[in-house]
Amino acid sequence: MNGVPYRLGLPAWAFPGWRDRFFEDRPSRLASYAHVFNTVEGNTTFYRVPDANSVARWRDALVERDFRFCLKLPREVTHERRPDLQMLDQFLSAIRPLTTHLGPVLVQFPDTVGAADLKRYTPVLDTVAERHRFVVEVRHRDFFTSHDALAETLNTYGAGRVAFDSRPLFEGDLAHPDVRKARHEKPNVPVVDTVFNDLTLIRLILHPDLTSNGPYIADWVERVARCIERDTETYMMIHCPNNQHCPPLARDFHGALNNRLDGTLPELAAWPVPRRQGLLDF
Repeated sequence: MNGVPYRLGLPAWAFPGWRDRFFEDRPSRLASYAHVFNTVEGNTTFYRVPDANSVARWRDALVERDFRFCLKLPREVTHERRPDLQMLDQFLSAIRPLTTHLGPVLVQFPDTVGAADLKRYTPVLDTVAERHRFVVEVRHRDFFTSHDALAETLNTYGAGRVAFDSRPLFEGDLAHPDVRKARHEKPNVPVVDTVFNDLTLIRLILHPDLTSNGPYIADWVERVARCIERDTETYMMIHCPNNQHCPPLARDFHGALNNRLDGTLPELAAWPVPRRQGLLDF
């Protein structure tokens, strides 16, 4: 994916169902993943700050790779009424060795944080902005009834807004067992793809019934194509309640985008692990 005009990734680089099917442990699972994709959404940092040895291994796995981590701020920083600024400093110090492999930091606020609550997170955003670009994901209804509620904050810091799309979960087959669980975990909010400060990160949650995803993939192919044509820094993260499907769904998206752009994109690298089965045979 070196030189591709957008970044495509998954919610993780290590999932048990991917091992020895899509990615392998030699020389490392991250290196194998980065052979195919050029970004990743780092959700693990929401739950714990990585230790120095882990960060060093990540950095060493990406030598000569044009790869970016989009790491989520710890929950103690964004999901508490009193943000833990000491934890924030720990996190930012821990990830510093990743240097050029750091993409925008993901600042995710829960649905309890509305427009009136943003002021108490000013110290958090000030601190992050001193070191990194960042994107903000919001879930409170304030931010979907009035786009101005977030625009001032984003423009103050030169930040982007996360475009979150869970429509496939709520408009597809609701009886699917994976979807029943995911609907309790994922917000059902309107899709807002307004680009701020030439930066966007898209989190597309596709349906585990692969036959139902076509319209949503086609929709985002068009939106991402416009971002590329406008030179927007674009990160596309492909999710699915059953993570097993994420790699082939991302390949489907990239192929459809390549068709939309008249074949100007390079193909994704072949899966590092040889496969005897078809791509979608699970």
